[in-house]
Parts: sequence; structure tokens; C-alpha cells
Amino acid sequence: MYVVGKDEYDELALAEAIFVITSAVKDVCGKPPTERLFLDKYGKICLCLDEIVWKGLLENTDRDRIKRLVRLRPPTEF
Repeated sequence: MYVVGKDEYDELALAEAIFVITSAVKDVCGKPPTERLFLDKYGKICLCLDEIVWKGLLENTDRDRIKRLVRLRPPTEF
């Protein structure tokens, strides 16, 4: 995995981003991901990444908040 940043993202911020992303993937998979498990959980992993990074900016880093935001439930209102 590669993470790159601009001026406002130093090495510590990028290390935090890598840690959050890898822990989110491990949480979604339930164990260290294999290629098959990663592909089976691909949709939920993409939701996690969408909650962590928004428009190129690090948005959410709290593990519990990310879990709450990516629960796959159908909408109740239209």
C-alpha cells in the first residue's frame, strides 16, 4: 500500500492514515486478509475507505465511528 501527501501531511499523518486503513481492512475481513477474502468483502472495504478519506483528505480515524458509518443497511426513507 502506498500513501502520499502534500504539505500539510507529514510522515506522522501518513503513518496514521496507513494504520487506520489497514486496521479497517482487518476489521472488515475479521482476520488477516487473503486475496479471496479481500474480494469477497470488497464492497464493505470500499465503504470503509470512503469514510476514512474524503476528496483526498483524511476525514475519519476513529475505529468505532468508521464501524458505525459502514453498516450495510437499506435506507428506510426515500
